[in-house]
Amino acid sequence: MEGRAAVGSQTKARGRGGLARRFAAAWRMLGRARRHPGYALHVLGALLARPGLCLYALRRGWRPALLRCCAALQPEVARLLTPYEAGFFGQVFLFDEYEVSGLRLPRSPVVLDVGANVGLFTWRVQACRPAARVMAFEPAGGNYERLAAVFAALRVNGEARHQACGREAGAATLFLRNSVTHSLDPGWHRDLDLGAGSETVEVITVDGACDGAGITTVDLLKVDVEGAELQVLQGASSTLRRTDHVVLEYHSEELRAACRALLEAAGFHCREKRFWGVHAQPEATAEGLLLCSRRPERAAVPASA
Repeated sequence: MEGRAAVGSQTKARGRGGLARRFAAAWRMLGRARRHPGYALHVLGALLARPGLCLYALRRGWRPALLRCCAALQPEVARLLTPYEAGFFGQVFLFDEYEVSGLRLPRSPVVLDVGANVGLFTWRVQACRPAARVMAFEPAGGNYERLAAVFAALRVNGEARHQACGREAGAATLFLRNSVTHSLDPGWHRDLDLGAGSETVEVITVDGACDGAGITTVDLLKVDVEGAELQVLQGASSTLRRTDHVVLEYHSEELRAACRALLEAAGFHCREKRFWGVHAQPEATAEGLLLCSRRPERAAVPASA
């Protein structure tokens, strides 16, 4: 009897411990939602679309829940992601923060993914248009290895290139962070990850890459290069004249204004969008997206199109 009582006490204790952990997880999520309104919207979307995902998040954590969701969709890709990158999966793929599904793209679009990281944007494009031709650029060696593996796992029609894009061809120093958001800008996050190192990388212009690949028109150009976005556009002057849509992530008010002015001068209609995903930070109000279309009437269509 004493043994049964002891087992019962342990079971109750474990139950109370489990409830305490779930309450603590819920409290952390609510606290983060209060500090980051964009995170609250992210969680609300999960509750409405995938309640099971949020229940798992309460037990295990938000990023493990996103990894689990990724694994259910594509286990080979999920194995290549870290828990930190699971947030990018939620942002780019699960919640479509770049609004790829709202673009009227042809059945077999040509897409340039500049700053491809590990390939989640490419995956999102392929999910919307399986026959898309994608040329993706990633300068960081570790990220590029996984990008190439994602291309192989998804059987992407296109090419993953171990290069950065810039104003002119040559070589440059890539400043590394302990996360995956590296930059050619030496001042990028200078207060973080000091001593993370650097790499010398090959730089090519978007114009040069398209000319070399025989690409005459581009349906979608995506740019996410952590502070070097203006240099990318300056090296794509010819390509921009033959591009329908541009999705660009900017990282300061100065870059937002400069990139928007360049794109509008090139004939694009631009719309700005502040970040609402799990990575939105209240102190990072100068970060967001420029969603641009050469023909405004083609910028968005019903989801069923």
